Amino acid sequence: YDDLLPYVERLGNGEQDLLWPGKTKWFARSSGTTSTKSKFIPMSHESLFDTQYRAIKDILAIYFKNNPSSRIFNGKALTLGGSHNINQFGNKALCGDLSAIMIENAPFYAEIVRIPGKKIALKDDFEKKLELITKSTIDQNVTSFSGTPSWYLSLIKYILNYTGKSNLTEVWPNLEVFFHGGISFSTYREIYRQLIPGNQMHY
Repeated sequence: YDDLLPYVERLGNGEQDLLWPGKTKWFARSSGTTSTKSKFIPMSHESLFDTQYRAIKDILAIYFKNNPSSRIFNGKALTLGGSHNINQFGNKALCGDLSAIMIENAPFYAEIVRIPGKKIALKDDFEKKLELITKSTIDQNVTSFSGTPSWYLSLIKYILNYTGKSNLTEVWPNLEVFFHGGISFSTYREIYRQLIPGNQMHY
């Protein structure tokens, strides 16, 4: 990364055709797990559509192959992502969590099934985001959600506290699958079984 950093900074300042053809507007900000500083990963249009969005289609295809009676498209897909803002590269590019970049650039048809809307989904204040997501989704027919398990624990606990329900199936009875990533799910599996009891939930 240190070898590529000068190119990343030049891309952030508006130069084109350095590491990939064209202009790079978006940079995914890492959490800094391998060093003390966050890294900024260039996200080209091709990277988003040929890897990230293609992966979502692949995951859905595999899920429906294994669960042909699935009814997730009869309801809404809840997405809990991060936020983005103008980055440090001379205000010529945007950076943020990869999940937020994907929400911002999602194809139009994703907006039909996904909740909440972009304005709430990309809000910077996480606590306020939990409140707004809760208020805008508890009356919806949520059938799936996707994101990081640790972030969703915060949201689920907020929803249960807000609604007074004992588990998530009392809020969303048709919930059937959690598409998770970012961290290992193994340490969260038992916690989720308690929060979403029954045999209809898939991970």
